[in-house]
Amino acid sequence: MNLYENIFIGRQDLSQQQMEALGVNLGLFVTQHDGEVVRSEYCGFRNLSYPIKKNHKGHYYIIQMKADGKTVAELNRIMKINEDIIRHLIVKVDAFEDRENLITQAKTYTDEFAQKDTGYRNSDNKTIVKDESDVELAEEVAGE
Repeated sequence: MNLYENIFIGRQDLSQQQMEALGVNLGLFVTQHDGEVVRSEYCGFRNLSYPIKKNHKGHYYIIQMKADGKTVAELNRIMKINEDIIRHLIVKVDAFEDRENLITQAKTYTDEFAQKDTGYRNSDNKTIVKDESDVELAEEVAGE
């Protein structure tokens, strides 16, 4: 059996309880077909980057599971025809990460990246420094 992560987005008009019930039902499907759900987690209601099927917000849900290829193919088929799921992705992984959830992981990465920002380039392609402590880094960038 292989390791998979399944993340899906539910319609914006679903309640949190309906979304959690949908996640539990999909997890039950995996266990009924000789798979194992390692972790199942509701990740919240968030804005989407762009509208998907006229939805501007969505409920995020993650399932980490151990299953064989036939079970994953059938799960993919079921998720395609379910009207409550507007987008889904199933990915084969080598190991599960010990993170709170993928949404928190994305926020942490964005925060760390924003702290390392040293400036921006103007139209002359020269770096404008925001902080004096970053002068050496700016000189290295400008020297390239």
